[in-house]
Amino acid sequence: MTDDDRKRYKTVDRRVIGFPLDPHMPGEMVKPGELIDIKEISPLTLTDRRIYNLLIANAWERITEPVEHVIEKSDLRGTHNGNERIEDSIRRLMSAIAEVKIIRDGKVAIKRVQLLGGNVEQEGERGRLYYTFPKQLIEIVKESEVFGRLKTQIMYCFKSKYALALYEIVQKRVGLKFKQAENFTVEELRSLLGVPKDKLTRFPDFNKYALQPALREVNALSEHHVTVGMIKNGKRVEQLMLMWQEKSAEEKRQVFREIERCSVGRAARIRNTVESVAF
Repeated sequence: MTDDDRKRYKTVDRRVIGFPLDPHMPGEMVKPGELIDIKEISPLTLTDRRIYNLLIANAWERITEPVEHVIEKSDLRGTHNGNERIEDSIRRLMSAIAEVKIIRDGKVAIKRVQLLGGNVEQEGERGRLYYTFPKQLIEIVKESEVFGRLKTQIMYCFKSKYALALYEIVQKRVGLKFKQAENFTVEELRSLLGVPKDKLTRFPDFNKYALQPALREVNALSEHHVTVGMIKNGKRVEQLMLMWQEKSAEEKRQVFREIERCSVGRAARIRNTVESVAF
C-alpha cells in the first residue's frame, strides 16, 4: 500500500478480512495508527492488548457509530479457558488512559482518551459482553488515515506484550512508500512498547528483557525482518533506528508453518534464533 492510497481513503474504509475472532483461522483486522502509537498512562498486559484488538475488530463495521456493540465472551478468551482474565482486562481497559498524538489547529497536540467506555457483562462462561467506545476515541478513529493490518493468528502466538506492541508498530509502517526505517529516542520506544516508567530503567535491562525478546518473537512470527540499530553519543545510546524488510516467499511459508505448529517448543525455537539488534 502506498502513501497515496493511505491519503485517498480513511482508515474506516478498510475492511476486516477472514475470521479475526477465531485463533485457529486466518484473519486480518484493521487498527488505526493513532491507537498503535499510543503512550499508556496505565500499563496494559498482553491479554489486555489482545482483547482490546478483538473488541475493535468485532465492532469495526459500526465503530464510528455511537452504538453498543456485542461480543460472545468465548470469542475473547482466545486460547485460554475461563473468564477471569476477561473480567480483569475489561476493568483495566476501562480505567486505562492513553495519550494520542493528533493535529489541532495546525499543530501537533496530545489528546488523552479512555480506551473503553461503559459495558455490561452477562454472567457465565457462555455470556456476552455489551460494550461502547468513548466519544473522543470514536472521533479519533473517524479522522484516521494511517493504519496497520494485523494478522490475528500471529497476534495470538505472541507470548510478550512487548512483542505484540512491536508487531503493531511495524505493521503501521510497512506500507509506507520508500520508507524502511524510523528513528526513535530510547524513551519514545520504551513508551510505545508499553514499558512502565519504573521498570527496566537502565538501557541494558530494557534491551535484554524487553527489546531483544520482542525482536526475536516478531522476527520468528511476522512477515518482516525487523532490526534495531543503536545510535550512540559516546557510550550512551541516544536513539534507536527501527528497520524492517519484507521476507521472501519461502521465509513467509516458514512463518506460516511455525504458526500452524503446536506452540509446545516454540519458545525454545525462538530463543535459539540470532539476536537482531545491530550495534
